[in-house]
Amino acid sequence: MKFKFLTGDINWETFGGSFISKKLNNGDWDYWLVLEFTNLEESLGQKMWHKYTVEIKAVSPEAAGMDNLNKAFECIGMDGEEFLEMKTQDRYQVEALHEYGISATLFYKEGNNIKKLMKEAHEEADKIEYLFDFYMDREENRIGNNGWQFISGNLF
Repeated sequence: MKFKFLTGDINWETFGGSFISKKLNNGDWDYWLVLEFTNLEESLGQKMWHKYTVEIKAVSPEAAGMDNLNKAFECIGMDGEEFLEMKTQDRYQVEALHEYGISATLFYKEGNNIKKLMKEAHEEADKIEYLFDFYMDREENRIGNNGWQFISGNLF
């Protein structure tokens, strides 16, 4: 699966970045996969056992609903009228929800080789597209919340 640059630094290998997939659909609503790359040593400022992490998260503005979407835009400072047009665009909705934390983590890996980590993430994204429901059914925390609850922002 291919991803396009979403947020972060142009030099994402050093400073980290996020990438967005094409629009996908699970039969009920549209969703996007966000691949997030983090350089742990750069972001934490110290030597780590593993230098990098890569995560794949599912984000769905439809599943999250307008209330969560408005809270996400407010949180990242896009609550004024000057952002009305941007707030209707899928890319900005996904970015806002991702930054706000309304997403389901479907894959997480640590390592020291950027190319190997990114290759594994892309291969996993291909699997996620076809096995999305199985990935979402897994528990994501110790109190039993699954991906469906995380993607909708309904954790209680």
